Amino acid sequence: METTKPKISKIEAKHELWRRADLSWKLDKNQKDLYSLFHNSEHIIQTWLLARRSGKTYTLLVLAFEALLKKPNTIVKFLAPTRLQVTTIIRPLIQQITEDCPEDLRPEFKTQDFIYYFPNGSELQLAGSENKNVDKLRGGECAIAIIDETQDVSDLDYAINSVLLPTTLTTNGKILMAGTPPKEMDHEFINYIKDAEFKGSLIRRTVYDNPRITPEQLEKQILSQYPQRDKAEAFRREFLCEIIKDENRSVIPEFNEDLKKDIIKEWSLPPFFDGYVSMDLGAVDLTAVLFAYFDFRASKLIVQDELVVDFSKKDMNIERLTQLIKEKEESLWTNQLTNEVKKPYLRVSDINFIVTQEIAVKSFGQIFFTTTRKDDKESAINHMRALLGGHKIIINPKCTHLIKHLDNVIWASNKNKTMFGRSPDNGHYDCVDALIYLCRNVHFNKNPYPAHYDLGGTGDVFIPNRDLYNSQRQSKAVAAFQKIFGQKRK
Repeated sequence: METTKPKISKIEAKHELWRRADLSWKLDKNQKDLYSLFHNSEHIIQTWLLARRSGKTYTLLVLAFEALLKKPNTIVKFLAPTRLQVTTIIRPLIQQITEDCPEDLRPEFKTQDFIYYFPNGSELQLAGSENKNVDKLRGGECAIAIIDETQDVSDLDYAINSVLLPTTLTTNGKILMAGTPPKEMDHEFINYIKDAEFKGSLIRRTVYDNPRITPEQLEKQILSQYPQRDKAEAFRREFLCEIIKDENRSVIPEFNEDLKKDIIKEWSLPPFFDGYVSMDLGAVDLTAVLFAYFDFRASKLIVQDELVVDFSKKDMNIERLTQLIKEKEESLWTNQLTNEVKKPYLRVSDINFIVTQEIAVKSFGQIFFTTTRKDDKESAINHMRALLGGHKIIINPKCTHLIKHLDNVIWASNKNKTMFGRSPDNGHYDCVDALIYLCRNVHFNKNPYPAHYDLGGTGDVFIPNRDLYNSQRQSKAVAAFQKIFGQKRK
């Protein structure tokens, strides 16, 4: 005889989930996506750029509570910009999360310690970053270190490298930073955002990605407050998570989201073109090579592909670089019908005769680079910026390093505008230099098409009205033959 299990109440069902340390049911779809991203990422430091009202802090606390409940004696450290924010924002959210928590699992808050103590020995340690209060989180082991509203946290480098990161070394713990882009470009969070972007670990969610807000709410409560949204820095920063570039430090301020939408795309290879290869050599820094062609009829410089190598790596040397360049040219410019490789019209490099000569030797004279001019760098940069801003340069989406370098390149300082700052990938935004050399050396007036190609459709001269011309030519020909042979028209 079958026995039916007794039904349990909703409260009991929730208590069971609490005991299993499964609190994902408390999250909406947007928050669950973030929840999954955290657990599936292998990056030690994770960076989230999330628009306002995305449920960010609530999600962070749910992640913390799960970790604290799953394993006894676990420590999670939670850093906010100020102690006041912990009191007015974090603690009310914790009260909301724990309203259905079983009494035997419910943590107790000690005001003097600023710590939530759990019955299983786990601790949620809280601190604000102002006045070096982050030092209260120093020491011990930590499973997760969470930094909320990171854009307002003071001494961020110190907080991460000197206080939080050492506590995760023996636990394989993670550091999670969340917030919106900071107002000031010199805030340390900018560097972490760029680093995460270069590594492909940056999570960005705009207000338009938020299912918690209906289109009606979005229009009434948010969009209506910003009638000129494309010019409103606050909207772009807080709701689109854009980094508003500092024109005093940014080398290419016009390389914004709108421009990227227009010029980063696929482009069909024309029947005739001149190929170019441009290289910025680096010994300590990266070596960047761009492969491009000039589409004469469209009057656009098309960057097809890139090659970025680091000579500090074990298996990288001149011979390997030469082979990679050769393979890239063959993959881009081999005629599928004849199997012939169209040689680039020009290869240019910055001045390093030893390396370029070695490349020529290793390729048996097949790959030869000429040296580019490097004088008047300011003029060369302005020329490149004008081409970019005028949509005269098209970049294939697979040129990820070039796109990141153009997007993030800054001057070494506000006073030093002759040298680029260091990029998070251990270079000096070297792809930008390669693009500058490319723009300097392209022969924009050279027509690669044959003299009579596609003029008028069939003839060897261009004829505005071919039917009229043919009738006129035929009449003259008939008259000539009549004169020669003495024939008279009937």
